[in-house]
Amino acid sequence: MRTFKIQLLLAISVLTLMASCDKDEVTVKRRGERQVYVLTSEGHIYDLMGDRIMELPNCEYASEIISDGDDYFVSGKSTKDKVGYWKNGKWNTLHVDFIENVSHETQGIAKWDYYIYLFDYPYILKNSGIFPLDDYENFSPSGKCLTVSNGKCYLAGGEFYDEEPSNAVLYYEHKGRYAKRILPKPSEDVSGHATCIYAYDTDHTIVGGHVGTEPCIWVDTVLQVLPRTFNPPLPEYDLPLGHVSSVVRLNGHIYAVGYETDEEGHDKAIMWVDGVPQPIVSGRQERIIFSIAEELIAYGEDLYMLTFECYEKRLANGETDTGLDIFIWMNDRIIAKYNNIDIVNFTVV
Repeated sequence: MRTFKIQLLLAISVLTLMASCDKDEVTVKRRGERQVYVLTSEGHIYDLMGDRIMELPNCEYASEIISDGDDYFVSGKSTKDKVGYWKNGKWNTLHVDFIENVSHETQGIAKWDYYIYLFDYPYILKNSGIFPLDDYENFSPSGKCLTVSNGKCYLAGGEFYDEEPSNAVLYYEHKGRYAKRILPKPSEDVSGHATCIYAYDTDHTIVGGHVGTEPCIWVDTVLQVLPRTFNPPLPEYDLPLGHVSSVVRLNGHIYAVGYETDEEGHDKAIMWVDGVPQPIVSGRQERIIFSIAEELIAYGEDLYMLTFECYEKRLANGETDTGLDIFIWMNDRIIAKYNNIDIVNFTVV
């Protein structure tokens, strides 16, 4: 009996070690070995040097790029009018065309294990599996709408009506469909907007957006209104004075980025770290008209960010014009700058 117990304990130890190895299989590349790929709406992919390295074939519109190890994946719409995605620049068709009302335009993409998740209104596709949304008639997805953690997929967006305030909405897997949860608001008289989502540890989510005029996040569906650093006059309509456009969780801290409106009515890029606002400043000497932080990606111990900055520049004849710079940051340092390209988002490979 004693021998059997020892063998059983050894077997459990081996299985535990194997599980640990499987969990730690994902290798984080060193900084010098990483690539940053920037995606435009036309389906062009640029590197950090500003060189175009890929033009996606048969691309009518690209909506999002993500990565997994050395591979990158892009959602969007193909001129072939098929449902699918691009992997490393090559188109992959999913065999779901027997559904009559798919739009063939995937608005978000996520990956876990060997599963690809796509949102093609009003369905979430898991490889070639089809999962409908409950009560979707008034639903519109967010820009970064889809996320998955350990095989559990979530979708965020808004529920919009003609004469009533809108609602922020979270969809989650439930019995072969996606059930809807309306996220809380301070009052039913204000609108709720959800425009980004991040999932971790399987059952936990962070959704970003705004309620009424205020920037906010929902952590596991609990509303947290974020403080603003500026104090502009209240708008005439229900327009936000602050907004969260991207959220991540890194080393136990929640990072949210977006913008606030200053006293002159101009939007300024802001990062909230565990709810504390911090201005995002590029160091430009010219007058900044507006700036927006659009996306965050956590990779290893590093935080990557995409921002837009419109500024006033003086011409040789003494007149002024405006310019727009697009920056990629790593932690608190700008590592790339782009001009005159319609960037959707980026990923780290």
